[in-house]
Amino acid sequence: MHPKQLFYLDVNHAPNFQPFDSLPIGLRLRSGDGTSLELLKTLNQSFSSAFGYSESIFCDFSPASLSFFIDQSVPDNEIIALSSKLPYHLYHAGQLLEKCGRQIIWIDADLQGGLCEKSLASAKEHGAHYLVCSAVDEDTFYIEDMEKINRYFDMKHLLVDVSNALKLENIPNAFAAFIWGYKVGSFKHSGVFMCSKCNSSDMIPSIDLTVYDHFYHAYIKFSHEKYGNIGVIRDQFLKQIVDALGNKVKILINPQLILPNSCYISFDGVYARDMIRTMALEGIYLTNGELCSLGLSQPSRILKTIGYSDEEIRIAISFSFGNLTCEDVKNIGGKVIYKYRQLHAILVD
Repeated sequence: MHPKQLFYLDVNHAPNFQPFDSLPIGLRLRSGDGTSLELLKTLNQSFSSAFGYSESIFCDFSPASLSFFIDQSVPDNEIIALSSKLPYHLYHAGQLLEKCGRQIIWIDADLQGGLCEKSLASAKEHGAHYLVCSAVDEDTFYIEDMEKINRYFDMKHLLVDVSNALKLENIPNAFAAFIWGYKVGSFKHSGVFMCSKCNSSDMIPSIDLTVYDHFYHAYIKFSHEKYGNIGVIRDQFLKQIVDALGNKVKILINPQLILPNSCYISFDGVYARDMIRTMALEGIYLTNGELCSLGLSQPSRILKTIGYSDEEIRIAISFSFGNLTCEDVKNIGGKVIYKYRQLHAILVD
C-alpha cells in the first residue's frame, strides 16, 4: 500500500510541455496514486544519478523550506557563509536562518561581478566551513569561479544553486545542489534538492511531474552541448549598440565572464522601465533584475551588492538571447537603438 504524499501531475500548469510519452494525452495522475508514486521514485533516481548524487527529493522552494533544508544539512555548530548574490528565495532563506540563531557570514561581490576573494578569505578565517552560492547568479548570469571558491571552501561543504548552469560543461560536484522549478517551466514554487543524504523527505510539495520529467530528458540531451555561435551573436549585438550610441551606453559586466547568451547594458538618461515598456510593444521582452523580484519595483539587488549606485541600476537592462540568428539579433539591435533615441529625445532632449 503506497503512502499518501502531496504531489500531482497537472499539465494545465505547464502549457509548453506534453505529457509523458508513455501515457495518453489528457491522463491526470491523482494525488497519491500508485502510478504517480512510482513515476516520482523513478524521477528521483534519474536526477540523483545524472547529477552525481546519491539522493534527490522535490521540495517547496519558499524561503522557509529552503532555510529548513540548509539548517538540516549543515551541522548545528557550523558557521554558514552565504553569497550576497543568491536568488531571491535563497537570500531570504539566509535571513531566516539568521533570525533563527544560526551563525551566518555574508560574502560580498567584487566589481567584476564575482564573489570577493577577500570576503571569502575573511569568512574562512572566522570559522565558516560551509558556503551556499550560485554557480551562475540569477541576475547578471556571472559564471562563478569555482577554482577560486575551492581555495577557501571544500567541495564537500558547498551547497550550490545550479539552475542557470545546466548548459555549462562542468556542474560543480558539490555537497548539495538546488534546481529551481520555475526555471524549467513550472509555475509552482517547487524544485529539486540533491545531496549525499536528504534528511527531509517529509518536505515533498505539490509538484508538476510532467515538467520535471521533460526537464530531466532535456538535460540528458543537451548537457554536453555548447552554445554554438550564440556568444558571437551576442558580441555582434553589443558592437552594433556601442557603435551607434557611443558613450550613451555602458556595458556593466564583462561579457566574457557571464553566460554567452546574455549581457547587461545601461542606457544614459532613460530608465529601464521606459525601455522595457516600449520594447514590449515591439514583441521584445527585457528585464532589469532577477526574475524572482519582478513586479517589486526595486532596483537590482545583485547589481547593488556588486557596487553600482541606485541611479546606475535604474537605467540598466539585461538582455538574454535564445535560438536567434545573426539577422534576428541585428534587427533587435536596430529596434533597441531606434527606441532609445526616440525615448532620449522625449525624456531628456
